[in-house]
Amino acid sequence: MKTEFLLLIGISLILCACHHKVDPLFGTWTVDKVNVQFDEQHSTPELVKQIGEMERQNVISITADSTLTLKGMDDLVQGRLSLKSDGTLLLDGVAFGQWKDETLITQTTSPLGEVVVRYKKAK
Repeated sequence: MKTEFLLLIGISLILCACHHKVDPLFGTWTVDKVNVQFDEQHSTPELVKQIGEMERQNVISITADSTLTLKGMDDLVQGRLSLKSDGTLLLDGVAFGQWKDETLITQTTSPLGEVVVRYKKAK
């Protein structure tokens, strides 16, 4: 009886430890690198610099209930995050970015070109 009780406690502790595993996506993410690739015929170096500075203000928070909040200079985006097996991040079912090598990567395409932002987890 005593052995069975100790075995039950041991299994309970293992299950609790597994349950409280921290998901690597949960937490606060800050901009690590911004790459602005705009068509030089349709933009100016000042515009590219301004877009880069605006993107560097972004902060992403992901909570344990899978809520993602992106705060930027003029933006506030919030939704339910999910991760596909290929690393694609979906925000409310729409492609939002990529989870790769412990970084979040977003890519925005416009008629002027594209902006790729790489986020790292804040410590």
